[in-house]
Amino acid sequence: MVLTAHFIDCSWNLHKRILNFGVIPNHKGNTIGKLLETCLLQWRIHKVLTVSVDNASAKKVAIEYLQKKMAGWKNPPVLGGKFMHVRCLAHILNIIVRAGLTIMDRSCAAIQNAVKYIRSSSNRLDCFKECVQKETQEGHIVSQRIPALDVPTRWNSTFLMLNIALEVKPAFARMADEEDNKYKDYFDEDEEVEEEHEGEIKVQKKSVQPRKRVGPPDAADWEKAEGFLRCDNDN
Repeated sequence: MVLTAHFIDCSWNLHKRILNFGVIPNHKGNTIGKLLETCLLQWRIHKVLTVSVDNASAKKVAIEYLQKKMAGWKNPPVLGGKFMHVRCLAHILNIIVRAGLTIMDRSCAAIQNAVKYIRSSSNRLDCFKECVQKETQEGHIVSQRIPALDVPTRWNSTFLMLNIALEVKPAFARMADEEDNKYKDYFDEDEEVEEEHEGEIKVQKKSVQPRKRVGPPDAADWEKAEGFLRCDNDN
């Protein structure tokens, strides 16, 4: 867990400092709250206006724990900590964008699985790099960047993944040919189902009703991705 302090000095200059960066035993609210309390006490910080976290239920419990403990401090929080919990803007924005991306869920998942394939082993990654190099020599692509897998809690990482994947789109088609059936067989496997609980992601393999992995991306999937990127650039 990372704890960053934002404060204004006597000259009204805004400062930002990382106070804590370490492993947290679990994602329970009380555990997070205790770690926050310990860190503040270690730094002798007794005046806290707000704490910005995402809107997961565990974070709500953590802030409630902190409000209760800080109520007995020498400098209790403003208005009893009523406005201490500030929802993270980046997290809220991510939820909004993810909701908008539902219209291209299938296309995004297909491209994501293709990227996941090339990132799943060093041999596959080397093969893809060779495909990119060949397509570059033939003049089909001008970029040699390799797409990285996106992160569910960071919508901008999805934008970057789609953007770079589109730059090297011909390399995916070439890889389907040069990998013989390996690339195609990958999409015939059962898909892993990811479920998020209290900030933790649990992966279920071979679910009761297995479903075929989405992909490989077709022309319609790439077209939707291009439309999404154009819309984002226009805004």
